[in-house]
Amino acid sequence: MTAPKVSKSSTNYQPYEFSLSEQYREIAKQELHETDELRSQALLQMRDWIAKNPTIRRCRTDGPFLLRFLRVRKFNHVAACENLVRYLALRQKFADWFQKLDVGDAWVTEMTEDWPILPLGYDDRGRFVVMIKMANFNVERFTNVEQIRLMMMILESYYEEEKMQVAGCVFVFEDTGLTMSHVAQWPLTDMKKFIDAVNHIIPLRIKEVHAVNLPRYAVTVAEICLSFTSEKLKARVHCHRSVDSLTKMVSQSLLPKEYGGVVPIDEFKKSLQKTLVKNRKLILELDQMDVDLAKLTSSWNDFSDSAAEETFGVAGSFRKLNVD
Repeated sequence: MTAPKVSKSSTNYQPYEFSLSEQYREIAKQELHETDELRSQALLQMRDWIAKNPTIRRCRTDGPFLLRFLRVRKFNHVAACENLVRYLALRQKFADWFQKLDVGDAWVTEMTEDWPILPLGYDDRGRFVVMIKMANFNVERFTNVEQIRLMMMILESYYEEEKMQVAGCVFVFEDTGLTMSHVAQWPLTDMKKFIDAVNHIIPLRIKEVHAVNLPRYAVTVAEICLSFTSEKLKARVHCHRSVDSLTKMVSQSLLPKEYGGVVPIDEFKKSLQKTLVKNRKLILELDQMDVDLAKLTSSWNDFSDSAAEETFGVAGSFRKLNVD
């Protein structure tokens, strides 16, 4: 797959056409207020802003990429532009997490074989469903940094399908077998920074989060994680004592065969690996984007509201731009 160019301005932008099904067109209209006319206008405004912004040196300007931010901000192009520059800065500020994401690295194959993160596909409401089984992370072999890097490879890869942008995501945390070693692997500072990034910067529409079989000793950690999230996202978190309880909200047919579904885990793993390989160049080329961090702030140490106001000059912007 050819990677889009990262020149911040062009005299000949590639026209965008909405190619998803009518189901997604209706979701886009009802949930995001997206129409062909509004989309064209917002893309034009955003491209003009990027071209004139001295902070941005290089950036993708193709429709599918910019629509990540327009859709997560419901076509408020000002908010989408703010979100974009935060995203670019985030990738550079935390390069260990977000750059040089090469799906060809041997550790990626090893980790996906253990399936700590397993995309399950799209449900009947069009939402992208991902199962996360933290107990499958090899704590002797990998750190929380590799966990973040694999998650970002998967998100960046599936974002290219656009369906996830429109209908959003559902995360299922299957916590059977979770140990204190898995929990202790995450420093509190890293936990907060990554949750803040997901909640405020990474263009992700989280529709539901499900936790299944969460051990009692991990409840306190889960509560700490929730304290870092928006009130809107907290309301979308559901805890289940069993898979049977989960299937009242997530279709059992979508789950792996080993959980009562249809498709075996091995098939899901092969599909994930195939998708990552297909999008390898696209993911790596994201590193070509560049923003002048010095023009944003000299002391961006976290993603708190106060830091956001200092960095981007938008009072209260994090409080207003929550997950939806």
